[in-house]
Amino acid sequence: MQSFFPYFKLRNFNCDQVFQPLHTVCLDTFIISLRFKPFRSGMEAMLAIDQTLTLIIFVITIALIVFRVLPETLASLIGASLMIFLGLAPFNKALGEFIDWNIIAILLGMWIITSYMVEAGIPHVLISNIGKRTRTYRAFIILLSFLAGFISMFVDNVLVVLLFAPIVIEVSKKLKKSPVNGVLLVSLSANFMGTALLLGDLPPQMLHSIVGFEFVDFLIYEGKPSSFPILVLSFILTLLIFYKFFPREKSANTISYNMLQIKDVNYRLAKISSCFFMLTIVLMSLRRELSYVLKTYLQQLTDFYDLKLGLITLSMAVLLGLTVELLRYKRKVKGPSFEEILKNIQWDAVLFYSSLFILAKTLEYKGLLRLLASFLEEFLTSQTIVATTLLYWITAPLVAFIEHDAYILTLLLTLKELVQKGMLAHPSPLYWALVWAGTLGSNYTVVGAPALYVALTILRSKGYKISLRKFYSVTIPYATVSLMLTYIIALPLWFM
Repeated sequence: MQSFFPYFKLRNFNCDQVFQPLHTVCLDTFIISLRFKPFRSGMEAMLAIDQTLTLIIFVITIALIVFRVLPETLASLIGASLMIFLGLAPFNKALGEFIDWNIIAILLGMWIITSYMVEAGIPHVLISNIGKRTRTYRAFIILLSFLAGFISMFVDNVLVVLLFAPIVIEVSKKLKKSPVNGVLLVSLSANFMGTALLLGDLPPQMLHSIVGFEFVDFLIYEGKPSSFPILVLSFILTLLIFYKFFPREKSANTISYNMLQIKDVNYRLAKISSCFFMLTIVLMSLRRELSYVLKTYLQQLTDFYDLKLGLITLSMAVLLGLTVELLRYKRKVKGPSFEEILKNIQWDAVLFYSSLFILAKTLEYKGLLRLLASFLEEFLTSQTIVATTLLYWITAPLVAFIEHDAYILTLLLTLKELVQKGMLAHPSPLYWALVWAGTLGSNYTVVGAPALYVALTILRSKGYKISLRKFYSVTIPYATVSLMLTYIIALPLWFM
């Protein structure tokens, strides 16, 4: 991921138009916060030297990530290394307790399984079916965006963009249309649905690991529809609204199957990988029950057994790899080797997330999150509708300029601190508000959504120039509409 900020140098673009409103909001929020007693007492007390140093390193690291001074993985590694080198994060704790290896295992396991599915050509089968069933360019883009959102519930959204964007560009060329709107809409949709289920993106996985949400909790929680049904409904309504975004085509501008460059499908590998994928989903949804059964039968070997989701996904990925390797050896299936599959894993993302955990957990270790919790106590422990509404609409614009994974991780740990102090009796509405707004709000800018940067990079590599006005004419309405629809749907269910 590269910087979007160099684009600010383009002619007729005034940085103040973007940052002045943000500055005003932040200043007003700061002035209002001075009324809070916990904050006044915190202002009067000096931070300890180690706390000050920890905060400085954390802020500088996030700034380097946001402004793309360095690649985000390198910047996060430097920040985490400094925390360890200066003794702020003990070495054994940093590489052991601080890194959430359960989340890392979930990511690795799902990347391996879905890589086999991609190599088998499953996404191209789905795309070809859309091509067969649509005739207009507008319908094709909307249905492709829906498919991108659906796949991103299970696959990293950047990979979805890498798969879909070239197809949109190819079809647009043959119809003599600009692919910009189509590629951006597909990318926004891929980023939209990553939080619908536990598998798609880092924020829902943090909900599982930090808060304890299970796979089925994203379907229904506390007897109410939760992330999946709410976001699916909001997503469909958003796409229906944007269906009008594309002008009607002339009858000659129709989609044909020949326009789609579909790769050959490895049907045997597709069946094997799909079976393992579905079995993994079933096992993940039954994690709690499986853990209880294993604990019962293994109690003679161990006093405690807690089956982690990461163990399920990684074990299934290893079994899938072993199955394919045995079938390749017997020449019963053609497919990539396990070493080739490992090359598809985004190792830079693994290092980035690991470093992010070290940075955020060091804040917790040094007591800075307790101070933040004290500062936010009055705000977050107010009436549910007030707290969730403020958190939702403050988070949404902030994550457009702040790395949203780091923001969500820090706030989740802060909310957990308030729960442990007994200050939050019913925190689940705040959890949902934070994760939904953090994901949907990141669609405003390239800073917030890496999938958008990848889309811009692909378009520019194909010779398409995109002005800031054109870019924001798509992203701002899309992000705003999706945020408003999600808020309206969630309001009677969770925010009141």
